[in-house]
Amino acid sequence: MIESVYKILFSLLTGAILGFERELRRKPAGIRTITLLCAGSALFTILSIQIGYPGNMDRVASNILTGVGFIGAGVIFKGEFSIDGITTATTIWIAAALGMAIGMDKYWLAGITLTSALVVLRVLQYVEDWITRTRERKMYTVMYKNEDMTEADILAIFQQFHLQHKKVATMRKESIVEEKYEISGPIKNMEAMNRSLMVNPLIHSFIVQVNI
Repeated sequence: MIESVYKILFSLLTGAILGFERELRRKPAGIRTITLLCAGSALFTILSIQIGYPGNMDRVASNILTGVGFIGAGVIFKGEFSIDGITTATTIWIAAALGMAIGMDKYWLAGITLTSALVVLRVLQYVEDWITRTRERKMYTVMYKNEDMTEADILAIFQQFHLQHKKVATMRKESIVEEKYEISGPIKNMEAMNRSLMVNPLIHSFIVQVNI
């Protein structure tokens, strides 16, 4: 009984540490969600061992990941050109695994996995930021009047700022042409192009969306 209480307390601490990182980044699943999920997984694992002893100890624990999958799906948001929340959903999955490891007395395994997860979430974030600065990818919707510009003029602007482009779609609304492009390249070049587009009298309007 006392050992089970220690497991729950350790799982609460483990979940809180992992959840704190998500809370700092203001993600949908923060410290409370991750903490409770980790403790709940530990509890289900403990009960599974006790209820199923000696021949069927995985009868409850085997369904933990199924339930966690529904929770993880709830934090994934899909926009028109982007998907957000996949890392948080994966963190929820890791939290469940940590709780299960603690429930099965694998304290060192849980500790090593927690440390590794924090390294991935914190350290590799800087790697992602560096990649973003040097190789950002966004969706541009550029609108202009048919009599003022052509598609070649738009492509010339992309080339001027050394940005790679991929045409996605073209729409016409009376005299307005609306073109969508997937643009990739250094973020500083995109920011410079944004400033140029804002003062270009031939550009009717433009919209920028992150494309993940």
